[in-house]
Amino acid sequence: METQIVDTAAQVKALDEMVLKGQILEAVEAFFHPDVVTLEGDGTITKGLATKKANLQEFFAGIGSVNGITLHSQASNGDVSMSEYTFDLTQKDGTPILWNEVLRRRWKDGLVIDERYYTAG
Repeated sequence: METQIVDTAAQVKALDEMVLKGQILEAVEAFFHPDVVTLEGDGTITKGLATKKANLQEFFAGIGSVNGITLHSQASNGDVSMSEYTFDLTQKDGTPILWNEVLRRRWKDGLVIDERYYTAG
């Protein structure tokens, strides 16, 4: 069996382009491994693609508007990438959400196998 060589930098760019368009659920479906593990800034661990998607769907069900998504920077080295974002959202009840975060991702066979959020107010 041949080892597949994947251009992580190209994968990161494609994933981040989808996020910038607000296609976050679609990006997760396209770029995340079935066995992905996610560590949130509050210490919450999510295991598996199905659980990650369900959590995101539940979160976005409470969002009234996406006011802006800004990608400040991205980098990759080997199987690790980082993307720095600001997410400006408003919940359906009018509560604003402003997240500044860095998403550190580890890649396996061209898919995100591990993702960690570093969030600041």
